[in-house]
Amino acid sequence: MKHIQTSISGISLAFSFVGLLIPVVALYATKGITILFGIIVLVCLFVLITKKKDRPTCPRALSLSVLALTFWSVASLFWSISTDFNKTIGLSITICMLGGILIIMSLKTLSTNDRIIVCQSTVWGFFFGLSLAFIDVSTDFFISKILHIVLHDKVLTIANLNDTDIRGFVINNGVCLLSLLLWPTLIILHTQKRYLLSCIGFITSAYIISRGYSFAATVAVGVGSVSFLIAYFYPRVVNKIATIGLTLLILGAPFIMKALPDARTIGKDLPELSYSVYPRLVIWQYASNLVMNKPLIGHGIRTSRNLSKTENKITFLYRDNGKIHTGNTEAIPLHPHNGLIQIWLELGAGGAILGLILVLCVLWSINKSQAPQIGKALAFASLASAICLISVSYGLWQSWWLVSLWLQGSIVMLSLFTYRDANSL
Repeated sequence: MKHIQTSISGISLAFSFVGLLIPVVALYATKGITILFGIIVLVCLFVLITKKKDRPTCPRALSLSVLALTFWSVASLFWSISTDFNKTIGLSITICMLGGILIIMSLKTLSTNDRIIVCQSTVWGFFFGLSLAFIDVSTDFFISKILHIVLHDKVLTIANLNDTDIRGFVINNGVCLLSLLLWPTLIILHTQKRYLLSCIGFITSAYIISRGYSFAATVAVGVGSVSFLIAYFYPRVVNKIATIGLTLLILGAPFIMKALPDARTIGKDLPELSYSVYPRLVIWQYASNLVMNKPLIGHGIRTSRNLSKTENKITFLYRDNGKIHTGNTEAIPLHPHNGLIQIWLELGAGGAILGLILVLCVLWSINKSQAPQIGKALAFASLASAICLISVSYGLWQSWWLVSLWLQGSIVMLSLFTYRDANSL
């Protein structure tokens, strides 16, 4: 390596430590991601306070969009339909959002040497986690079963191993996070000209995701792959297409769902869908109808679970092996399982517009980077995968999910920075 400095910053050490642990923690202790995030934020905060010169800065548009969305989210507590006015909700969201901005600010100050160290640690961590996941899915989730037995205070025996059926749900969240970390890892590997390792990483990830019982991760990698190809081969039009597409998707989410055929009976006409799709469609359509009750300001942050408490389960039809069956789902089980509809439901049009501005700021930041087109295309794939997971999976305000998105975005940004230092890698 060339131009290696002798000193290593605290931010570099913290991010290297976290980069090594993120995949493993994501697989087997997902909520521990918030602890890793907290470590980085505290280190960055210390550096910000103690550094007298050259303090870190953040792109104005990005920081303002984050602050605006955070303010609107916290303000919605005052008109929330929930009788349980929980100040910790607003505090938790504020810490996650401002902490993410602080990390972005601090990463911009890293030296060439620090960037090399963090990037290498991220790659090692990803492939270590990938190796564990590969072993797990290839051995009928042997590792997950052992952890499940131990955590439930059972005796580790052959009989208990054979009787434990987790169907991969233990690593479901972790597989989703691996699908997000895949793209920035590929950017780093491309920068280092490790093309064979890039192919191995992608193929292995695709195999694990296909065996990990995660519908969301499968869709995310598929959407990310298609987005990469479009961004790489059609760079002149991709930003316009993405801007228009994201605008229509985010601002039109509840209206699109309302325009679809009745989700309760759609199984008769669409038998090829996976079973997990049918209840999601029912939930999305029900939540979209509720959006129209308060379309401008929404019902208040984290109120989705309150909207579902008094509702009976909704019956729907689905097709399996050529036969029509009846299933049921809660109207809104904790959250709508669609972040775009959730932001409309809880924050209204105001929140949706602010969320759109934030996403577009990320998109334009990718476009303005100094990376070659393949790097931008991989970053674009990372954004597309994140939007996909947001649209079909977790509650938008779950702390571990929010900080996971921030960590993914931070690694993408850092990986794009490595192109500036390509001669040093």
